[in-house]
Amino acid sequence: MREQGASISSIARDLGLTRNTVRKWCNRWEEEGDLRDHSRCGGPRKTSAADDQRIVDEVTTRNPLTNAVAIRYALHLGVSSYTVRRRLHESGVHHRRPALKGKLEERHRLARLNLLSAMRKKVYSFGPE
Repeated sequence: MREQGASISSIARDLGLTRNTVRKWCNRWEEEGDLRDHSRCGGPRKTSAADDQRIVDEVTTRNPLTNAVAIRYALHLGVSSYTVRRRLHESGVHHRRPALKGKLEERHRLARLNLLSAMRKKVYSFGPE
């Protein structure tokens, strides 16, 4: 569009962009002849693809109720537990908790009843006498 003589303002209006954005991309095209994104800031990745797979395998196959801190220690990873948590989230694994509780048995019900009857017989005081 720019090579066809369109102004930065008209290109911005047609594309729904700011003039600064259009100017930036036009300048990049003129200087580099390329519009590929430049590399981003941030440090290099601390885990390899193999480490990432070991982290996910620890949760999905070995111990589904574990947490990021336990995984970090179990696998002897030299990264923070926050990094382990991010790798799990990237793989679609989020907060884990047991799907089912163990069912109460008759002995549990009887123990609760005994406790309640013992508490009923006891006299409680909640203030000055």
